[in-house]
Amino acid sequence: MVTGDGDCCSIGAGHWIHAIRYNMNITVLLFDNQIYGMTKKQTSPTSPMGTVSNTHPHGSVIPPINPLMTTLGVSNVSFVAHTADWIPTHLYATIRKAYEHQGFSFVKISMRCPKFMAESVDKKVSDKDHISLLTHENGVPVDDGTARIFAKHTPHDPSDINRARELAGDDSMMHLGLLYQNPEALRYDVYGAHNLNFTPEQKIEAINRELDRFVV
Repeated sequence: MVTGDGDCCSIGAGHWIHAIRYNMNITVLLFDNQIYGMTKKQTSPTSPMGTVSNTHPHGSVIPPINPLMTTLGVSNVSFVAHTADWIPTHLYATIRKAYEHQGFSFVKISMRCPKFMAESVDKKVSDKDHISLLTHENGVPVDDGTARIFAKHTPHDPSDINRARELAGDDSMMHLGLLYQNPEALRYDVYGAHNLNFTPEQKIEAINRELDRFVV
């Protein structure tokens, strides 16, 4: 499923939170450019403080939502990763890792919006010291060429949720890679899917059987 920082973190926030908790077997790609670009520059839930937009001509005044920290803060979270649109090999490897995960896999894709967030784009792409590659044998696998793109590498065990939250909340550095994975997290669809193959008649029979329990 593809969503944006407005769709996911604003009008779709309720669906986002409960899909995490239910650990639905779905891969969510969050395209986050920190602005409502399609509708021509309004502040989005992830816009940094001070962002000048059509809805905040004097600059936004409250802190943004951090999608990574939010996802990591929901009970039963099972997969959280971060990648960027300007590093295609890492982007592909991250999406593939997420797709292979059984459960709710959440990938934040930091994206550029050169039209409405030009200063942010320059900082993201040109400041190599602002980006670090998360490395671990169980993390996102990258080839040597991709690894050399990053000036900084940070070892991180993706089973450590507390460290994952620290990295996600680190405003001084953009950490790209697998922040957290728990393949043992409970999956609601496994427990709630036992009647998916019922015929319509069987479903009606099951409903009537339940209703009969309340007959006085």
